[in-house]
Order: sequence, then structure tokens, then C-alpha cells
Amino acid sequence: MKKRLEEGGNWFEYAKGFKILFPYVWPVGNVGLQLRAAAVCLCLFASNALHLLIPRQTGIIMDSLNGFGNSNPWISVLVFAALRLAASESGIELVRQWLWVPVKYYSHDALTRAAYSHMMHLSADFHDSKSSSDMMMAIYGGSAVSNVIENVLLYAVPMLIDMGVAIVYLSITFGPYEGLITVATGVFFLLIASKLVANSKTASRNRVNALYEEHYVRQSGFLGWQTVSAFNQIGYEDNRHANAVTNRWLREQQYVLGWYISIGFQTLVLTSGLLASAFLAVYRIRAGHATSGQFAMLLMYWAQLTSPLQFFAKLGKNVSDDFIDAERLLDIMRTQPSVENQKGARPLKFVAGEVDFERVSFSYDKKKGIIKNVSFHVPAGQTVAFVGATGAGKSTLIKLLDRFYDVGDGRICIDGQDIRDVDLFSLRDRIGVVPQNPILFDDTIMNNVRYGRITATDEEVFEACQAACIHDKIKGFTHGYKTRVGERGVKLSGGELQRIAIARAMLKKPDIVLLDEATSAVDTDTEQQIQISFKRLCQGRTTFIVAHRLSTIMNADRIIVVENGEILEQGNHDELIVAGGRYADLWSKQVFVRTKEEDADVSAGQAGFVNDLSSEQTRTELSKVNKPTTATNEQPTSSEARASAEDDTVTQGRKQEGTRLNPVAATFTPRRLAKIRKSMETRTSEASTSSAAQDGLINVSSQTSRQWSDEVAEQDEKTLKTTAVTGRP
Repeated sequence: MKKRLEEGGNWFEYAKGFKILFPYVWPVGNVGLQLRAAAVCLCLFASNALHLLIPRQTGIIMDSLNGFGNSNPWISVLVFAALRLAASESGIELVRQWLWVPVKYYSHDALTRAAYSHMMHLSADFHDSKSSSDMMMAIYGGSAVSNVIENVLLYAVPMLIDMGVAIVYLSITFGPYEGLITVATGVFFLLIASKLVANSKTASRNRVNALYEEHYVRQSGFLGWQTVSAFNQIGYEDNRHANAVTNRWLREQQYVLGWYISIGFQTLVLTSGLLASAFLAVYRIRAGHATSGQFAMLLMYWAQLTSPLQFFAKLGKNVSDDFIDAERLLDIMRTQPSVENQKGARPLKFVAGEVDFERVSFSYDKKKGIIKNVSFHVPAGQTVAFVGATGAGKSTLIKLLDRFYDVGDGRICIDGQDIRDVDLFSLRDRIGVVPQNPILFDDTIMNNVRYGRITATDEEVFEACQAACIHDKIKGFTHGYKTRVGERGVKLSGGELQRIAIARAMLKKPDIVLLDEATSAVDTDTEQQIQISFKRLCQGRTTFIVAHRLSTIMNADRIIVVENGEILEQGNHDELIVAGGRYADLWSKQVFVRTKEEDADVSAGQAGFVNDLSSEQTRTELSKVNKPTTATNEQPTSSEARASAEDDTVTQGRKQEGTRLNPVAATFTPRRLAKIRKSMETRTSEASTSSAAQDGLINVSSQTSRQWSDEVAEQDEKTLKTTAVTGRP
């Protein structure tokens, strides 16, 4: 607010900035609500007239009781009662509220709908920079703008009229000095109130920020409950939330105490003015220039005057608070989408699905380049895979094609049409996406899958789920397709979540398919089934795949290796293997070779055995099978000997027939382990009889060993440890 006040220069210019919200507050185009608002204004004028007559009627009653005038006191009392009833909440005020309620809720609902719609139409850069908590709180705070309209129209304007009438009437009845006292009191009161309101803005903003922070901490704890529990940080989140609540309470306390202090000063000013006015009225009555009835009327007019003054003091505070609450919504409503339809944009004329990237460059922050001068052509119906290290820019290329972001330089064309020149809805209607981290709604599985095409029948949903290899799994759930998946799909496993996202994309039947690590969370068997589904999904469609598991993209028409936002190399699988570049290096880390001499068939372009191990595990296995089997003088430790024995047991029990995706390493026994095994076999009986003599040495080396129930296994373990420690068979 301070920055806006400095830019605008005054409160009027600051409030003027909120005019963009006025079309949502006033019922533009709704004649019925506009007539209601006009009727409310008529009620306000009638209410002002009643407020003028009630004090005057009080004076008439007092004078009639004292013998002044010719009016009947009984009739005067009845008239007074009728005026009070008409001005009360049971009279004209009730009619006014009945007329105003639809107008009030229209403004609240219209502003809420407009704010949500505007946020949903903003681009990915906005949503990436804002939390859902901030956006929801901004919508809630935006309703405060309708409160400003209500306070000004229903209360401020009538009270201004009441104040003017009271000042004029008091000046006529008790002389100009009475009017001067009234005006001076009002001006001094408003000056103090405005000063205190200005000083309270900082406290008010701190209060709002603390409230937002408390809401954010609470929501993040609920959304991240599984992570909080998994890392045993519930106590930490409790303390974090408690600190946020305490901070908000302290800010509230500071704000409220400041406000009550300001009320005390304001009341002191009003009481001083009333005292001065009453002394002057008593003087005039004692001098015979006024009656006691007029004194009673004076007190009522002063009450009618002080009530608006106190209201205006609160109004300044409330308007200030409402504007501060609405500042975030105002900022959002002023934000324009960075990706939107250009003027005159036409629907995409889809022909075959040719895609061209022409010297495309892009940066998220306009500083560090993410995509750098990338160009390639994809014929219709081909499958292109992007591979490379994490952060190379692969997923960014996918987002640019779906126009979540606009390119910085260059252009992207589909069938010769720049995607920036076509209607955004028609573009995304042709594209189906399976993201790496799919988001599901807290709804049934049926509705989540049907989200790909809202008009799809149940049978079409079933077919899509069957194609995605998830139908049988869903039927096994207690409620089947009516099972609710929880917020963001937390009730499903990673593989189930991803296959439902695949089914959703299949149901859409897109012309261009984007798969961003679509099988990263499924096991090997499921992956093979999904690959068959993908083949049906992608058949005849231009497809782009982002993958780290190279076995999933071996059959792609073209593989593009991306590194630091640039194309390093491209070609099909065989071509890139023969080239021996970066792709061949990545491939070698995911190929399980049996011996060092047999690496030649991979470099020659022949298919090898693909494993599903991590890179670290693969390097470990490769180092095992490629290490020269020369003798060594180093003596193995007890842990090494035990691990070698366990590995040997596993190797002997391993199935020897490998498959393409489940290869088998060659049986390999280090020479030193063979010697240990041989000596262990020949000296088992000797170790058993001499175990008592070696008990001290064995106990030293076996403090952390496992205890076996089988006696023979226990003796074998002791023998192995004795050999490892002594270095003698």
C-alpha cells in the first residue's frame, strides 16, 4: 500500500487503482439488480428524513409536557413511536436490506468467479511462481472490495446527510456558535482518526501477512502429510504451525490494541465537543432563548452526529483493511498471461502432424538460456525421443510444443503453422500429454480417466484402462471405478497413478502424443505391457518421448541427445551406437556385458542385454566382470570374505538363461575366494575339533556376525572367519 500511495500521490489515486474490479462489483447488464440498487437509494433518503424528524418530535413531546405549544402529548408520543418504528430494523431498514442482499451476493459471487477464471487463464510462469495457498487467500481477500461498496453506499452517504442536517438544524435553533462547535469537533475528530488509521496500516499489513503465513503452513502440512510422517517430522510441523499461530496472534493483538487506543482518543474529542455544546445550550435556556425540549432535541442531534463520526473513523480503518486484503487479488487481476491467443488467431488446421523446431531458444528467467538454437524436423507419424542428463532441457522442449511457454527466439510449427498464431484451445485439443508426475483430482477413478474426454462413455473409459493395463487392477478395488483416489492421487501407488494418466491420454485420442517419462514409476513387466499400449496409442501419430530408461526408446525413429539445452547428436539407435558418442556412453551404462572382450558387439551396433539397475549399480557390476583376475597378496577382511561367500551362493542359485530385459552375468569367482572355499571344504572337520582352541580369536572377529541355528552352518561361518583373520587356510 505504501508503494502505491507514493506512486498515486494520495488515497483517492490509490483507491482509483481498484476500479478494474468495479465491473464485477456492480451488476452490469442485470437490470433487475440495478433496479433493486436504485430502490435502496430511495430507502436511504426516506431513512434520512426519518432521522431528521425523530429528534424534532422528541422536542415537541418535551415542550408539550412542560405546557409549551398546543400539541397533545399522547398524540405526540404515538407519532414518535411511529417514526421510530419506521426507521428501525423492522421498518424501512428491513426493506432496504431485503433489496440489497441479492446485489451484495452478486458482487461477491461475480468477483470470486472472475478471480478464479482469471487465474486459470494465466500462464504456467504465474502458476509456477505462486502457491495454491496464496491464490486461494487472494480470492477470499477480494471479497473485501464488495464490503467497501456496501459501507460507502449504505452507510457513509446516509450518515453524511445526517451530519449535514444536524449541523444546519443546530445552527438555526441554537445559533451559529452551536454550529461552529459542532463543525470544529467533527473536523478535529476526523483529523485524529485519519492520523491513527494511517499509523495502523503497517500493523494491519503485518496482521494480513501473518494470517496468510499461518494458512500456508497449515495447508502445506496437510498436503505433505505423508512426507511429514515418513520423515518423522510431525513434531516439527506442530512447532512450525504453533509459531505461525503465535505470530498471527501477536500481530492481531498489536493491531487491536492500537485500534482501541485510537477509539479512546476519538471518544475524548467527541465528549469534549458535546460538553461545550451542552454548556452553550444551558446558557441559552437560562437566558430564555431556548426551551428544555430543545435541549433534549440537542442531545439527540448530538447522538445523531457522533454516531456518523465514529462510523467514519471505523470506515477509514475498515476500508484500509479491505484494500490491504484485496491488494493480492488486485495484483493478480492486473497480471496478464504471457501465453495467450494473438489477435485474429485461427484454429489449428491439422493435416498430418509434421512438427518443426526452427532455431528455438528459451529461458525461464530471461537470463540463463535453457534451450539454445534448437532446430529439427519431425515428419508426420514419426516417434522422436529426447535423452540426456537431468536438467538438459528435454521436458522444456515438450512444454514449448504444448505452449505452456512461448519460445524466446525462433518458432515451432505444426503442419507449417506457427503455434503462436493459432488458437490455443485448438492446439491443446490436438495434443495428449502423459506427464512424469501426473496429478489426479480427489474424485473417482472413472471421473479422473474421463477427464481426458468429458463426453466419453463408461465403455470407452474401460477400453482406455484396458489398453493402459490398469483395468483388472481397478476391478480388484473394493469400489472399482467408483474408488476415490484422494488428493493428487495419494491413495494409489506410483505405477497405478501413472497408468491412470496414460489411460486418460488414450481416451483423448490425440493427434500428437507427448510422453514425459511416462513409464518411470512402473516395474519391468508392467513396462512391457504399457509399451504395447503405447505402440497402439502412437501408431500413425507424431510422438515425442522424454526418457531416461533407454530400453523404452530403442525403436524410436529418431533419438535426439540434448545437453545443456543444445542438440548434441541425433539419429536412430543403431546409428548412435556406431557413432560412439554421448548416446553410446549412456547406453553402455545401461547394458550388462558379460566380459570385457564381449563389449565389441555393442560398439558394433548389436543389441546387448539391458538391465534395470541404477547407474551406480551398473558400474559396480561392470567393474566386477571386467576386472582382471590376477592373484593378489592382499588378504581379505572378514566382512569381504563373508560378502564374497554370500555373493557366490546367490550366483550359484541364479537362473542361467537370460532374457533381453533380464540378463545374467557370467559366473565369476575371484581366485582368492576359490582358495578360501577350497581350504574351508577340506578343513571343516579340523576347524570343528579345534574351535575351542581358536575360541578367543574367533570371538574377536565374530562380535557382529549373525547367529545361525543350524549347527553345520554355524561351523562353516566360523571356519570362514578364521581363515579371513589369520590369512591361513
